[in-house]
Amino acid sequence: MFVKDHIVRVENIKSIQKLDAAGIDHKVIALFLSCEGIAIQPNEIGAILNTYDVLGHKKIPSKKVQALIAAKKIGQEDESLPCPV
Repeated sequence: MFVKDHIVRVENIKSIQKLDAAGIDHKVIALFLSCEGIAIQPNEIGAILNTYDVLGHKKIPSKKVQALIAAKKIGQEDESLPCPV
């Protein structure tokens, strides 16, 4: 599963966590977010909650982070690469 591109703000994830902690069904959370303009499925709510809890448990060296950022920047600026479908 790909985490939705528009769920990039921590506030959205925190809202999902609070609604889940209140015992609200994932279908209802997905419907609420859809009304807010974030199209998401109930199974993706569970996946986001599970993956977000795991984030931050293991840190990678800053050299690797800088290399990833540099590679992404090169890919964005290189017009010889084919456009993804």
